[in-house]
Amino acid sequence: MNEDYNYFQDEEFRASLAAYEHMQQTGEETELDSETLTDIAEYYAMNQRMDDANRCIQYALSFYPDSVDPQIFLSRQQMFFGNKEKAWSICKAIPDQEDREVIFLQAELYFYFTEPQDAFQLLSQHYNDLPDDEAPEFLFDSIALCMDYGFGEKALTWVLQLRHDFPDYIPAIPLQAEVHNLRHEYQQAVDLLMPNLPLLAFETQAWLQLAEAQLWLDNYDEALEATDYLLAISTDNAEGLMMRANILLDLGEFDEAHSLYTRFLSFFPNDEKANYLDARCLVEQEKYAQAIQRLELLAAKPGSTLMGYVYSHLAYCYDQLGHTEQALHYRQQAEREEYNCLGELFPDLYPNAPLDDGTLPF
Repeated sequence: MNEDYNYFQDEEFRASLAAYEHMQQTGEETELDSETLTDIAEYYAMNQRMDDANRCIQYALSFYPDSVDPQIFLSRQQMFFGNKEKAWSICKAIPDQEDREVIFLQAELYFYFTEPQDAFQLLSQHYNDLPDDEAPEFLFDSIALCMDYGFGEKALTWVLQLRHDFPDYIPAIPLQAEVHNLRHEYQQAVDLLMPNLPLLAFETQAWLQLAEAQLWLDNYDEALEATDYLLAISTDNAEGLMMRANILLDLGEFDEAHSLYTRFLSFFPNDEKANYLDARCLVEQEKYAQAIQRLELLAAKPGSTLMGYVYSHLAYCYDQLGHTEQALHYRQQAEREEYNCLGELFPDLYPNAPLDDGTLPF
C-alpha cells in the first residue's frame, strides 16, 4: 500500500480537488498553489487519468514556471517512461539542487536506473549534514524510498540507525515493523509492536503493520482486531479498508469483503488491485456478469502483471455462463501470461499447473 492513499483522502486535499475540477468545468478561476496542483496531478496519475494529470501539471507550470514540484513531476514522468537522459536533464535544471524533494528525486532516479549505491551515498551524506530537527523525518522518508525499490537490507540498517539516533521518534517503531513485514519477518514485527502498543495506540500505521503481520502468520482473529482499532481511529482509512477486506476475502467472507472493497473504490475507483480482488468476491458470490464487467475493464489496460489472473477469471466466468467461445479465448490469453491461476480454476484442464497461493505478483 501507499501512504499517498491517506493523503488523497484528506479533507483539505479533497476540497482542493473539488475546487480545481469546478474550475475545469466552469472556467471560473480558483487560487491553488503549485504544490497543491502537483498533488492533484499525482492523484490523477495514480488513478490512471494521465490526460487529466498532464493538463493539470501544464496549468501549474503556466502559473508557476519556476516551481520545484511540477518539475519533479515531469522528471518522474520521464523516469517511468524509461527516458533516463530526459529525466536527469529536467532534474538538473531545477535551480535549487539542495531542496529536500530534489534530493529524493535524485535518489529515486538512481534507484530506478539501477544505481542504488549512488542513491545510498546521496541520502546518507544528506542525512549526516542535517540538523537534529530535520534529520529523523528525512531518514524516515529515505527508508520508505528504499522499501519502495525493494532494498530491505538497507531499510533495516537505516531504521535501526534511526531508532538509535532518535530513540524518542515514535514513528520509527511502526516503520521498523513495516521493514520486517517487507522482509517476511512477520513474527519479529508482532514482537516489536505488541509491547509498544501503549505508545502507538493512535498510530494507524502501527495497527496496519500488526494486521499485516498477523495475517501472514494466519492469526486471522488478531489481524481483524488490529483493523478494528485502525478503522476506529480513521473510519475510511484506505489502507485499513483494503487490509480488512483482504483478510475477509481469505476467510471466505465475501459479502463483507465486497462491501469494504466498494468503500475503498469510492475513493480510488481505478485502483487495479482493489478492482481485481473485488471481482474475485463477485466470482465467489457467483455474480458472474458483474464480475465480467469489472474484469473486462481491467483487461482493457494490458501490460499489468495481474493480466494473467484477470484473463483466468474471465475465462472461468464465461465458462460458468456457458459461453465456451469466450472462455476459450480468455484461457488462451491467460496461457500467454507469466502469471495466471488456470490450474486453480480449471484443474481438469490444467492438472500440472501450479496452484495459485493467493500472492499477487506486486
